[in-house]
Amino acid sequence: MAWWQKPGTTRIRGSVLALAALAAAAAMAAGLWWRGTAAEVATVTAGPIQHSLVFSARAASVARIDIASTLTARVERVRVREGDAVKAGQLLIALDDSDLRAQAQQAQAALATAQARLKSQFDLAAPVAAQALAQSKANLDFALAELERNRVLHDKGFIGDARLQEAERAAASARAAQQQASAQAGANRRGGAEAAASEARVREAQGALQIARARLEQSRIVAPADGRVIVRSVEPGDVAQPGKKLLTLTTTGETRLIAQIDEKNLSLLREGMPAVASADAFPTQKFDAELIYLAPSVDVTRGTVEARLRVDKPPAFLRDDMTVSAEVVVARKANALSIPANAIRESGEHSIVLVIADGHRGVAEERAVKLGVRSLQRAEVLEGLKAGDVVVLDERIRAGQRVRGIAPAAPARTRNLDLPM
Repeated sequence: MAWWQKPGTTRIRGSVLALAALAAAAAMAAGLWWRGTAAEVATVTAGPIQHSLVFSARAASVARIDIASTLTARVERVRVREGDAVKAGQLLIALDDSDLRAQAQQAQAALATAQARLKSQFDLAAPVAAQALAQSKANLDFALAELERNRVLHDKGFIGDARLQEAERAAASARAAQQQASAQAGANRRGGAEAAASEARVREAQGALQIARARLEQSRIVAPADGRVIVRSVEPGDVAQPGKKLLTLTTTGETRLIAQIDEKNLSLLREGMPAVASADAFPTQKFDAELIYLAPSVDVTRGTVEARLRVDKPPAFLRDDMTVSAEVVVARKANALSIPANAIRESGEHSIVLVIADGHRGVAEERAVKLGVRSLQRAEVLEGLKAGDVVVLDERIRAGQRVRGIAPAAPARTRNLDLPM
């Protein structure tokens, strides 16, 4: 101890310095507390808001047609490739038709023979039968006259019984011949048995020719409707068989989007709602769609409902099974109080927010709110807040904590990089 220091002076000086340091620290802590923790905040504003559902879907044509052969034959030519647009009636596949052509020619010849026989029936057989009938009638008339004359002679005793019996036999024979000629003439007339049989043979030959031509036509596989080839499963030289798929077509016309939507959103959707869609491969090229169908049942394994959307004017790049993002606006309001969606904190069945009562600097207070329309970015506030109120966005802030509000940071830009798979 120096001679000029009094006893206890050093201890007092240390205490004073310690108290000063504590006071400074307390003042600094108080200053920091008063200043508050910096946190992003937002102001309750009024303006338009809409609630949209965004979901993935698959593009699909209304109908797909599997093309197969009805014959067993070798494939000679395939006239289309995958991706080709085709018209109804256009030749797609040509099968080997040499046997079928021979069968058609044979059937044509059989028909010509049957027609010639029918013509001969009316031009030759019928007139001959008619002449034979006329001759048989004349013979019968002569035999009957002879019989009558012989009866008169027999009654007068000029001839015996034998001569009369001979005349009777001649008359009976002439009558039988006349009956046979009459039946033959009737059979050969139109509508008669022989004519009907000849006409039946002609119809049978015509049917056989139609079958042969139909089978020959089946060797040319054509497009049943306008469309596009999406699958080709055949090459020249393959053997086509009934039931074996050769090509698959999608018909030209209405295009649809098929989606699986979470069942919790079912109450928000109804048929007829408009939608905006974009293919993942072409995200900037939007096109319109319309919700036309909601399945009556729920997929219990996934908890989803199938939805179908119609695309009246599909873009040229849209292809079957392409992945598409669709957005359906389920609610819209022109003027509503709203806050950023990340300001909402769930507490059981209630929604709460942290509000800075004194504006952009003050103590964060919990406040229950009633929400309306919600989108991915904002939520409508029906009760609990008014325009101009400041809500805390930073989820680290707790109720009772003093906050100094700052503007939200601008979202960082990201680049879409194609990474190697």
